[in-house]
Amino acid sequence: MKFFNKINVYFLVIVILSLNLNAAKNRGEYATKNFEGQNSYLKNCSSCHGEGSRGGNMASIREWKNIFSNNAIELLYFHEEDDESKKLNIYIKSDTFKKQSKEMLKFLQEFAYDSEHIPTCN
Repeated sequence: MKFFNKINVYFLVIVILSLNLNAAKNRGEYATKNFEGQNSYLKNCSSCHGEGSRGGNMASIREWKNIFSNNAIELLYFHEEDDESKKLNIYIKSDTFKKQSKEMLKFLQEFAYDSEHIPTCN
């Protein structure tokens, strides 16, 4: 009987551990761990690109990294002909953007179309 009880205990422990691992993956529809990047995005980008799930979904994780590299030169390029983007281009060239860009990049990568954890799909 003792052998049977040990098997039951091991089985129960395995089940509990597997439930806990899956519970950590469950997130709300617009859940994000990156509120700082989200706030920067919402303030500066969402008026044209919508909420983070739509804006982030415009590129892959790697593409977002490239867009934000070299002082966000590609980001400036994408917005250079748009009259409404003059304010945005000033922001992109600012020290504020340099401080916020790392968190914003992480936020956009979280919503990227190839992200394993697309918040809107959970």
